[in-house]
Amino acid sequence: MNENDKSRARLVLEAAHNAWVRLAPMRARRRRYLRYTYGDQWSDPAKGRDGEITTEGELATVGGRKPLTNNLIRRLVKTVVGRYRMGSDGNRTVEDAGTRGIDDDMAGEEWKRLNELDELDARTLEEFLISGVAVHHLSRERRVRGESVWVDAVSPDDFFVNAIRDPRCHDMELVGRLLDLSMGEIVMRFARGDRARAVELRRLYASLQGASSVFGADTIGNSADGGGGSFFHAPAGRCRVVEVWTLECVERWRCHDPLSATLRLIDNRERDKVEKMNRSRRKEGLPVADMRWETCVIWHCRMIAPDGTVLDEYDSPLRGGAPPFAVKFYPLVDGDVHSLVEDVLDQQRYVNILITMMDRMMETAAKGVLLFPIGCKPDHITWRDIANRWADPGGIVPFKPFMGAEPHQVVTPMADIGARDMLKTQIELFEDVSGVSAALMGKAAGAGVGVERYESEVRNAAVAVLDLLRTFSHFTKTRDTLAGCLGDK
Repeated sequence: MNENDKSRARLVLEAAHNAWVRLAPMRARRRRYLRYTYGDQWSDPAKGRDGEITTEGELATVGGRKPLTNNLIRRLVKTVVGRYRMGSDGNRTVEDAGTRGIDDDMAGEEWKRLNELDELDARTLEEFLISGVAVHHLSRERRVRGESVWVDAVSPDDFFVNAIRDPRCHDMELVGRLLDLSMGEIVMRFARGDRARAVELRRLYASLQGASSVFGADTIGNSADGGGGSFFHAPAGRCRVVEVWTLECVERWRCHDPLSATLRLIDNRERDKVEKMNRSRRKEGLPVADMRWETCVIWHCRMIAPDGTVLDEYDSPLRGGAPPFAVKFYPLVDGDVHSLVEDVLDQQRYVNILITMMDRMMETAAKGVLLFPIGCKPDHITWRDIANRWADPGGIVPFKPFMGAEPHQVVTPMADIGARDMLKTQIELFEDVSGVSAALMGKAAGAGVGVERYESEVRNAAVAVLDLLRTFSHFTKTRDTLAGCLGDK
């Protein structure tokens, strides 16, 4: 690799790093949404009475309250994923395999892969609901189960892309992912059957362990990512590889060969071969191939080590030259993403606060407290005996009248100051904001609701999430189209 190529690779790596840093706020929000979805809903930062920074859960505990969680978000996510897998929105399902272009008499292995793809789509939809991001990477390679077109889900933590604003991602110019590979995978992928190169790769990554990055600004848990990871450093025992795809303008020659009746684009290497072939044809008196210079755009991939070393590079293997990424942000407005889970965070937090407050009220309210005047207690009976006899059905508690006083029990009604009504309101608001109503969740209707009306309510309820599900359906169709292009290559 000459110096120009090395300089170009470092510029590409720097651009990829900048794109990854730009998505740091999105990754930070995603980690918060993940916490809320899976039950950790009291870890948001809060300021204590003395000004110290703590968490909402610790602040509640210090105040004598027990933080309680009623996880409505998890129910919301499971409901939408379940509705998608039922196929009520017209999406393809495992039962309708024909819509995926697979014959009814498909081989057992193909059917198994279809099931795996359906499972992958469900988990990707779960990620889509939480973070608003869905990313699949496609490749044709040999794995343990054989050579085929493989689809892999890419975590938003490992994904980067240039600042895009088009919901269709037509303005994408740079895209890629972070790979954490074992040393064996590094050798298998990039040694190219050369033992000397395999030794060089081992030496390269041995020298990178614990070394600073190529820019000297990236550390594990850097502030740009909110302490959530590193662009240049892989976890212990793994090797970081940055896969970067860039849209580049290159020179090509449009070659028309009248002898073979072909019209195609060729690069510099093929141009030399065509010129050599033309010289031979001129000697033989045969028609020569005509070449015309022009420029075109292609997607080019570079596999780069953290120090800027290019491990491998190649043009897009897909028919049509697209990058092997299916990407969908929802909703993408002015380049920013706001997921379904984000819409209901405030309702979820307020539900937790109300439940915790009501639990504290019930805990501190008097519940069957016995007021027993001291002067009424007989000398031959202990306080423990009185407590046991009072709690015993049919028990007899003797006492001596004392200045008109007698034992009595106190039970106070809980003064919830409207907390129950507020809790009910917040749960209703949760359903209204999310669009996932009781009918969509399959809850039983009242006795006076007929079948047709209930089915109508379900259809109307599905309208609220139809846009989201149709957007995800567009994502899966784009992914399948790319897989077809890769399979036909």
